[in-house]
Amino acid sequence: METSESSCCTSKEEKDAADAARFGLPDPRELQDDPVLAGCCEEDLRNMRRAEALRQALLDVDRSTARLKLQQQALHVPAQQHQPPHQQPDTENLLNAEQEEEEDDDGLLSELRRRRLAELQRQAVERRQAADQGYGRLNDLPPGALMAGAMLDEHLTTLAHRYRWTFFARAAVKRGEPLVARLRLEELPALLCFRSTALVGRAAVSQFGPPGCLVEEEVTSYLRRLRVLRDSAGGGARFSGRGPRRRTGGAAATAPGTTTRPGGGSRTYDDDDGDEDDIGDGGGGGSDVEGEDQEDEEEWRLKPCDVCGRRYPHEHVRAVYSTCHRRDHSDGGSSGDDDDDGGAVAGRR
Repeated sequence: METSESSCCTSKEEKDAADAARFGLPDPRELQDDPVLAGCCEEDLRNMRRAEALRQALLDVDRSTARLKLQQQALHVPAQQHQPPHQQPDTENLLNAEQEEEEDDDGLLSELRRRRLAELQRQAVERRQAADQGYGRLNDLPPGALMAGAMLDEHLTTLAHRYRWTFFARAAVKRGEPLVARLRLEELPALLCFRSTALVGRAAVSQFGPPGCLVEEEVTSYLRRLRVLRDSAGGGARFSGRGPRRRTGGAAATAPGTTTRPGGGSRTYDDDDGDEDDIGDGGGGGSDVEGEDQEDEEEWRLKPCDVCGRRYPHEHVRAVYSTCHRRDHSDGGSSGDDDDDGGAVAGRR
């Protein structure tokens, strides 16, 4: 009998010591020499135990705690999809338990609760997918993936200063956006070319050089083939998309108002009557000239001249007056006709 009583006292002392350590109170076994202090600590220990029991009872019926547990469970569902079935939490059981605890709620609150849970699960799935794609952390990219894009930006900036009549733009898009699917881009970054609001070409940046590099000449050649580079020449906007024309008789510089023919001669055009005068030996090759003339006419149909509005190739030439002629006009006065700059238009229809 004495042995059982001693063991019971020992277990009670150990429990009191454990509770005192948990509540931050001194160990009762160390206060046996001070009965007054030991009595105060024993009373504090009883009060602490009573408060802990009351707090635990309130937590058991607290609905906010149940909601937090359910929300946390919903957020962790996507991360635990690959776990074995016996390790997955039973969300339906939690929902049923919560509904049993909230029998006083009407159907509207239950529907709102269900929608909120579905929204939390959807957000958790989206965060999981974003984390798989690299969002939310610092990612390491190969230098080549950034170098080619930076070199293309620098080269397009140079072309924008050179070709003032070409509109250059840059847009930041992500894979999977509707714009990428609409433009049918298979790889990003990419270079798109538009002419007269129509898409005339699309190319991935990787095709303009080896991996991690960019050949600027390839980009310029690609833009010229699509005839999207334009500059101002002869008072109007003309395409600069073509290189030197190939002729059987050799390449030669073309003067304004003349077109070189393969035989070495040239053909001039008068704007007044549209007659043609042959100069030189006038060899064959008329079909090549006609094809080039048709290309020029197609270019000028796109936009009229900024000075006179004509839609056929021509050049505005200022008349050159001699010094004496200008002095005579300045001494003798000038009429309304003399105020004209004497300009002329040379071209062909």
